[in-house]
Amino acid sequence: MWFLAVMVVSTSLVSSACSSAGDTAPNEGIIAPAAAGSETYTLGQTVYSTQCSTCHGTNGEGQFPDAPLQPDITGRYGAPPHDDTGHTWHHDDDLLIQIIREGGMGDPVNFYVMPALESVLSEREIEAVIAYIKTMWTEEQQAAQRERTLAVRAQEP
Repeated sequence: MWFLAVMVVSTSLVSSACSSAGDTAPNEGIIAPAAAGSETYTLGQTVYSTQCSTCHGTNGEGQFPDAPLQPDITGRYGAPPHDDTGHTWHHDDDLLIQIIREGGMGDPVNFYVMPALESVLSEREIEAVIAYIKTMWTEEQQAAQRERTLAVRAQEP
Protein backbone atom coordinates (compact mmCIF):
# COMPACT_ATOMS: atom_id res chain seq x y z
CA MET A 1 0.00 0.00 0.00
CA TRP A 2 2.83 2.40 0.84
CA PHE A 3 4.29 1.74 -2.62
CA LEU A 4 1.09 3.01 -4.26
CA ALA A 5 1.15 6.12 -2.05
CA VAL A 6 4.78 6.77 -2.99
CA MET A 7 3.92 6.29 -6.69
CA VAL A 8 1.02 8.75 -6.43
CA VAL A 9 3.15 11.37 -4.66
CA SER A 10 6.04 10.83 -7.09
CA THR A 11 3.71 11.10 -10.04
CA SER A 12 2.23 14.32 -8.66
CA LEU A 13 5.63 15.88 -8.14
CA VAL A 14 6.86 14.81 -11.57
CA SER A 15 3.63 15.86 -13.24
CA SER A 16 3.92 19.34 -11.79
CA ALA A 17 7.37 19.63 -13.36
CA CYS A 18 5.92 18.89 -16.80
CA SER A 19 4.49 21.60 -18.96
CA SER A 20 0.81 22.33 -18.52
CA ALA A 21 0.23 21.84 -22.23
CA GLY A 22 0.97 18.11 -21.94
CA ASP A 23 4.12 18.28 -24.05
CA THR A 24 7.41 16.50 -23.49
CA ALA A 25 8.94 17.29 -20.10
CA PRO A 26 11.82 19.64 -20.95
CA ASN A 27 14.45 18.32 -18.54
CA GLU A 28 13.84 14.62 -18.82
CA GLY A 29 12.58 14.01 -22.34
CA ILE A 30 9.70 11.95 -20.95
CA ILE A 31 6.57 12.20 -23.05
CA ALA A 32 3.75 13.28 -20.74
CA PRO A 33 0.11 12.42 -21.44
CA ALA A 34 -1.40 15.19 -23.54
CA ALA A 35 -3.68 17.60 -21.73
CA ALA A 36 -7.18 17.59 -23.19
CA GLY A 37 -7.64 20.48 -25.57
CA SER A 38 -3.91 21.18 -25.89
CA GLU A 39 -2.15 21.52 -29.23
CA THR A 40 -0.33 18.24 -28.51
CA TYR A 41 -3.62 16.45 -27.79
CA THR A 42 -5.21 17.72 -31.00
CA LEU A 43 -2.18 16.80 -33.11
CA GLY A 44 -1.87 13.39 -31.44
CA GLN A 45 -5.57 12.68 -31.90
CA THR A 46 -5.34 13.63 -35.59
CA VAL A 47 -2.27 11.45 -36.17
CA TYR A 48 -3.89 8.56 -34.28
CA SER A 49 -7.08 8.91 -36.31
CA THR A 50 -5.28 8.98 -39.67
CA GLN A 51 -2.38 6.60 -39.05
CA CYS A 52 -3.27 4.24 -36.18
CA SER A 53 -7.02 3.80 -35.69
CA THR A 54 -7.59 1.58 -38.71
CA CYS A 55 -5.65 -1.22 -37.01
CA HIS A 56 -5.53 -0.26 -33.33
CA GLY A 57 -9.18 0.84 -33.13
CA THR A 58 -10.85 4.22 -33.02
CA ASN A 59 -10.67 4.27 -29.22
CA GLY A 60 -7.51 2.19 -28.86
CA GLU A 61 -9.46 -1.06 -28.44
CA GLY A 62 -7.27 -3.05 -30.86
CA GLN A 63 -7.87 -4.74 -34.18
CA PHE A 64 -9.93 -7.57 -32.69
CA PRO A 65 -11.41 -6.13 -29.48
CA ASP A 66 -13.71 -9.10 -28.86
CA ALA A 67 -10.79 -11.55 -28.97
CA PRO A 68 -7.52 -9.60 -28.75
CA LEU A 69 -5.47 -12.64 -27.75
CA GLN A 70 -6.93 -14.99 -30.36
CA PRO A 71 -5.70 -15.43 -33.94
CA ASP A 72 -8.13 -14.62 -36.74
CA ILE A 73 -9.14 -16.84 -39.66
CA THR A 74 -5.68 -16.36 -41.24
CA GLY A 75 -4.02 -17.59 -38.05
CA ARG A 76 -2.53 -14.17 -37.28
CA TYR A 77 -2.97 -11.95 -34.23
CA GLY A 78 -4.25 -8.44 -34.79
CA ALA A 79 -2.85 -5.08 -33.79
CA PRO A 80 -2.91 -4.77 -30.00
CA PRO A 81 -5.08 -2.38 -28.05
CA HIS A 82 -3.52 0.91 -26.97
CA ASP A 83 -6.13 1.64 -24.32
CA ASP A 84 -5.90 0.53 -20.71
CA THR A 85 -6.77 -3.08 -21.65
CA GLY A 86 -3.64 -3.44 -23.76
CA HIS A 87 0.07 -3.69 -23.01
CA THR A 88 1.41 -0.57 -24.68
CA TRP A 89 1.95 1.03 -21.29
CA HIS A 90 4.44 -1.74 -20.45
CA HIS A 91 6.89 -0.25 -22.97
CA ASP A 92 9.22 2.70 -22.36
CA ASP A 93 8.98 5.87 -24.46
CA ASP A 94 12.09 5.08 -26.49
CA LEU A 95 10.78 1.66 -27.54
CA LEU A 96 7.41 3.16 -28.50
CA ILE A 97 9.21 5.75 -30.64
CA GLN A 98 11.32 3.01 -32.24
CA ILE A 99 8.26 0.88 -33.05
CA ILE A 100 6.49 3.83 -34.68
CA ARG A 101 9.58 4.80 -36.67
CA GLU A 102 10.73 1.34 -37.74
CA GLY A 103 7.49 -0.57 -37.70
CA GLY A 104 6.28 -3.49 -35.68
CA MET A 105 8.54 -6.28 -34.62
CA GLY A 106 6.04 -9.04 -35.25
CA ASP A 107 6.55 -12.16 -37.29
CA PRO A 108 4.42 -11.74 -40.45
CA VAL A 109 3.40 -15.39 -40.31
CA ASN A 110 1.78 -14.94 -36.90
CA PHE A 111 1.07 -11.20 -36.70
CA TYR A 112 -0.13 -8.32 -38.81
CA VAL A 113 3.05 -6.30 -38.91
CA MET A 114 2.91 -2.57 -38.27
CA PRO A 115 4.41 -0.48 -41.07
CA ALA A 116 7.32 1.87 -40.46
CA LEU A 117 6.10 5.46 -40.22
CA GLU A 118 9.45 7.28 -40.02
CA SER A 119 9.05 8.69 -43.53
CA VAL A 120 5.41 9.61 -42.85
CA LEU A 121 5.50 11.26 -39.42
CA SER A 122 7.70 14.01 -38.00
CA GLU A 123 9.31 13.69 -34.57
CA ARG A 124 6.70 16.11 -33.24
CA GLU A 125 3.88 13.97 -34.63
CA ILE A 126 5.40 10.78 -33.18
CA GLU A 127 5.69 12.35 -29.73
CA ALA A 128 2.18 13.82 -29.98
CA VAL A 129 0.59 10.48 -30.87
CA ILE A 130 2.36 8.81 -27.94
CA ALA A 131 1.18 11.64 -25.66
CA TYR A 132 -2.35 11.09 -26.97
CA ILE A 133 -2.22 7.30 -26.51
CA LYS A 134 -1.13 7.85 -22.91
CA THR A 135 -4.45 9.60 -22.25
CA MET A 136 -6.13 6.22 -22.81
CA TRP A 137 -4.38 4.72 -19.76
CA THR A 138 -5.18 4.86 -16.08
CA GLU A 139 -3.11 7.14 -13.84
CA GLU A 140 -1.47 4.04 -12.37
CA GLN A 141 -0.51 2.79 -15.85
CA GLN A 142 0.84 6.23 -16.77
CA ALA A 143 2.97 6.29 -13.61
CA ALA A 144 4.24 2.73 -14.18
CA GLN A 145 5.14 3.52 -17.80
CA ARG A 146 6.97 6.67 -16.74
CA GLU A 147 8.94 4.69 -14.14
CA ARG A 148 9.73 2.07 -16.79
CA THR A 149 11.06 4.77 -19.11
CA LEU A 150 13.23 6.22 -16.35
CA ALA A 151 14.52 2.75 -15.36
CA VAL A 152 15.45 1.83 -18.93
CA ARG A 153 17.21 5.16 -19.45
CA ALA A 154 19.10 4.76 -16.16
CA GLN A 155 20.57 1.50 -17.52
CA GLU A 156 21.87 3.13 -20.71
CA PRO A 157 25.61 3.80 -20.82
